Amino acid sequence: MNKSESIKNIAGALVKFQASLSKVAKESNNPFFKSKYASLANILSTIQKPLSECGLAVSQFPDGDALTTIIVHSESGEWMESSYTMPVAKQNDPQAMGSAITYARRYALGSILNLNIDDDDDGEKAMGRTSAPKKEELTPKH
Repeated sequence: MNKSESIKNIAGALVKFQASLSKVAKESNNPFFKSKYASLANILSTIQKPLSECGLAVSQFPDGDALTTIIVHSESGEWMESSYTMPVAKQNDPQAMGSAITYARRYALGSILNLNIDDDDDGEKAMGRTSAPKKEELTPKH
């Protein structure tokens, strides 16, 4: 992450923004994983007015295999930015690149603005588990 020398004003604006926003609706369906997600269009329409009311603007710049997201505070000029490398399965494929950019934009906005988008599975997917642990797995062995 990179930032301006001071982030005092942008930090205050981000606190105000986060307090003004509730959960972002998951209005789109992923039939492959049988799950719902918040589309980029929905995220943008949800955050645009609250960001503006807090004096904040967000821009995103794809550059090669990376996406940079920057938040700027209009009054102070303070800023924060972060970049994300976008792995693309099919090189030289405009549709694959467009899909990677859209995916990266959604997750970058969710992360940098601390949006309430994702379900909390308590780390189960990261652990590779698809069901609750068995009772014997939870019992300490002596």
